[in-house]
Amino acid sequence: MKSSIKTEVVVVGAGVVGLAVAYKLSCHKQVLLIEKNDKFGQETSSRNSEVIHSGIYYPRESRKTAFCIKGRELLYLFCSEFNIPFKKCGKFVVATSSIEQDYLHRLKAHSDEVQVPNDPISAKRLKSSLPLVQAKEAIYFPESGIVDSHALMARLEQLARAQDTVVAYSHEVKGFQPSQGGWQVLVQNRNGELETILSERVINCAGLPAAELSNQALRTNKYQHRFCRGRYFNLSSKFSMSFKSMVYPTPNKDGLGVHITSDLGGRVRLGPDVDWSSNHSYQNISDLYDCDWDSLRPHFLASARRYLPNLELNDLSPGQIGVRPKLFSDGFPYQDFLIENHQGFIHLLGIESPGLTAALAIAEAVREKI
Repeated sequence: MKSSIKTEVVVVGAGVVGLAVAYKLSCHKQVLLIEKNDKFGQETSSRNSEVIHSGIYYPRESRKTAFCIKGRELLYLFCSEFNIPFKKCGKFVVATSSIEQDYLHRLKAHSDEVQVPNDPISAKRLKSSLPLVQAKEAIYFPESGIVDSHALMARLEQLARAQDTVVAYSHEVKGFQPSQGGWQVLVQNRNGELETILSERVINCAGLPAAELSNQALRTNKYQHRFCRGRYFNLSSKFSMSFKSMVYPTPNKDGLGVHITSDLGGRVRLGPDVDWSSNHSYQNISDLYDCDWDSLRPHFLASARRYLPNLELNDLSPGQIGVRPKLFSDGFPYQDFLIENHQGFIHLLGIESPGLTAALAIAEAVREKI
């Protein structure tokens, strides 16, 4: 990168959404992708369960529902076309009490309403499919799956570069200034030098710090990402290959509950939990990537034993920690994806789950705004 260069579009953030946006826009525009880390997907996009969601948990008219369902279809097609490892393994949502059964019945009705395929499962049928799981009943969602998120991001980056996207790693955006015909983007390069980029449009896909960047650009304090971390335990090797499908409990207040997923190699993990942080500043985000795993283990064990009764404490070993950017607008929770165009400054805020699933659909929506 050189000082005062010009481009048509600056995309900030090389997570899965930023990469998808750069790929989609570079078909028609000159794109510069800026990322503060030294490679793609180092934060939210690499610290999740890699689930391809079916689109059942969000309000009918929400962006999350629309983009999740459309994004899921686009993602399966993309993975098939470009040889990205994935598995459409399906997901069981299980109920272990009468209250949870009532929720399951409402989830069935909602899934029918938004036209997501589902199959009610009796306790007997569930036992034959998942002998280690104990529940009163379940619903099976065949469109859910898992994907190799690193391979997905690597291919998106490769395709964007092939369409002449310039990718600048170890470059951190320090500020924005409206200018005639677009925006000035102030960037600090890997040598600590400040550079100015002149761009017709800016797409803020920065993830965790995106709200802070938008406030700076738009001269407001309206937006805030409050951080909610999710921690994962790996299950012992005796559970490897035991779960051909994912297993989810009924959701809790802030998340989808401590659930069971496996990677494409058959290794099984448990999580995430919901742990709100009192730290709302991205500058201190590294503090969230550590915890007292020993004190957390009994909580996970109790949560999972509701439907996995044979789980033992020594079956759990520390896994990973991810951080969700929960969006607040004017101090109130904003439960959906927020995509707004402010005179060529387009920001994507609150892009948490199902952001991985929805990435290609979000990118198409951004392209339509441009």
